[in-house]
Amino acid sequence: MSRPLLSIIVIVYDMPRQALNTLISLSPGYQQGVLADDYEVIVVENRSRRNMDVEAIAALPGNFRYFLRDEPGVSPAAAINFAFAQAQGLFIGLMIDGARMVTPGVVQYALMARRITSEAMAVVPGYHLGEHEQQFHLSRGYSEEHEQRLLEGIDWQRNGYRLFEISCLSGANPNGIFHPFMECNCLFLDSEVFRDIGQADERFDLPGGGALNLYLYRKAAMHPRTRSFMLAGEGSFHQLHGGVTTSEVAQRETILNRQREQLTELLGESFRSPTVEPILLGKIPGSALRYLKYSVERGMHRVQRCAERNEDMYADERSKERSRELASDMT
Repeated sequence: MSRPLLSIIVIVYDMPRQALNTLISLSPGYQQGVLADDYEVIVVENRSRRNMDVEAIAALPGNFRYFLRDEPGVSPAAAINFAFAQAQGLFIGLMIDGARMVTPGVVQYALMARRITSEAMAVVPGYHLGEHEQQFHLSRGYSEEHEQRLLEGIDWQRNGYRLFEISCLSGANPNGIFHPFMECNCLFLDSEVFRDIGQADERFDLPGGGALNLYLYRKAAMHPRTRSFMLAGEGSFHQLHGGVTTSEVAQRETILNRQREQLTELLGESFRSPTVEPILLGKIPGSALRYLKYSVERGMHRVQRCAERNEDMYADERSKERSRELASDMT
């Protein structure tokens, strides 16, 4: 194998079934418009009570490299940096949560963005499998078994775009693609930019990395050498696996508060979503049109809100200017 342009990093912990689905969705047998030699997938698994089947990974078509680590902490940050040290590509894909399946055009369009400019940062919108976000699933009878039946019912390996049929928008981008994203769980960027932002800051030591994903996306999006491309017709789909913030647990709000505190501490300021306006890239499959329609509606509402706010600011400024003119006339 010659040196690939792209290295996709996938971090795994205690999710063998879900992670294998993710790897299948990254394989050249599933991804469209690319060759096996175009990219490699680096899988780093932090040892757990349920590790992946190494033989199943080896049987996948494509260039997969698997590493099993004994991680003393509870964060994926060190595993990300370990994977980055193994990466051969000049372009890096980051999937911190190995439970995210992707649609068949993700690799093709990420590489297309890179070929347009070396400053490309390709962003894949996020979704949750099921009718509701997964932190609200368990009380509504949703389970891993139910999810497996949903996946079997759409025969996703033959047509991965049908994942849109059994999903809902992620809370990280609840208004669709015409609003600023809070985070991205499938992100592509130049390797030098990733190095420049400090890679994965290992001070994010909370379970699951805490708010590391938000931190990385913000740092990358605001970097002076990135141009954002939104893969509007693609998606990364979160599978139920008992994740730190995607589980229905009593202490969830406490966990989120601690994550926000650590994020503010390490950023040195309160977190705000980056407001970069991306270039839209790729085709929109029919199964994703309902999300595009919703995004357009929410986007129009956003534009109207902004216009009204600007008009109010202009009127306020005109009122102040008129008051100054009157005061000047009186003197």
